[in-house]
Amino acid sequence: MIRPLRFLALGACLAAAAAQAQAEPFAAARARGELVVGVPYLAPPPEAGAKIRTPDGLDAAMADKLGQRLGLPVRLRQLPPQQAAAALAAGEVDLALADGAASQPASVAAQPTGYAFRPKAVIRSDTRLRQPADARGRSVCMAEAATASKALAENWGAVVRTYRVPSDALVAVREGNCDIGLVDDAVWGPLMRFPEWKKFSSTLAADGATRERVWLLPADDAASRGWLGQEMRAWDQAGAWKAMAAKWARDVAFDVYLDQEVPDCHG
Repeated sequence: MIRPLRFLALGACLAAAAAQAQAEPFAAARARGELVVGVPYLAPPPEAGAKIRTPDGLDAAMADKLGQRLGLPVRLRQLPPQQAAAALAAGEVDLALADGAASQPASVAAQPTGYAFRPKAVIRSDTRLRQPADARGRSVCMAEAATASKALAENWGAVVRTYRVPSDALVAVREGNCDIGLVDDAVWGPLMRFPEWKKFSSTLAADGATRERVWLLPADDAASRGWLGQEMRAWDQAGAWKAMAAKWARDVAFDVYLDQEVPDCHG
């Protein structure tokens, strides 16, 4: 009887180990050795020899931080929100970022991040532009990824110009080639704390809806959903969003400095 009991015990241990592996958050990513994150937009890679510049928004920073917490490298994949459900079901991505989940099917769960934002203008302080109506017919610049900013500027009746990365749009503002730049309001404040941005710290009255980034993941993955919810609460308590926004502003300010190489031509 001892041998059969040993086999039963071994089988129970193996079954418990298998159940534990299945209950582990982001088990597929751990098995793959890589966390694949879908994002709404990826800027085209720079041409050979071109300078690498900070992408728009905090998506890349959020994905990297999540990967660090899981101990996994991160690969970003451009994924329109309307394709997220299919990509998640096929295991092509482990989770995705989007602005809300109103159009997602029941198979997709949404975990709020706590990071909310809306477009905010960057304008020279010696102009009279102060209201959204003042933007009509004016040039308004933003990164290609900033779709909400583009829609808002079009609604103002502005002449919209998009750039590969946010620093390119901001250089256009600083050099007088664009009347108004648009960035997320969450990063506007940290950017304007730099002395070289003081004379570009005017803005327009707040306009447009506030949006919150959410994580999309399979609704039936209880382990990942539970872990991610705890992680987002921890990020909020630790002031992660403020830190990421400050780093983004610092990186973009440096990008602009490198691109201009000299003080802006308006003195």
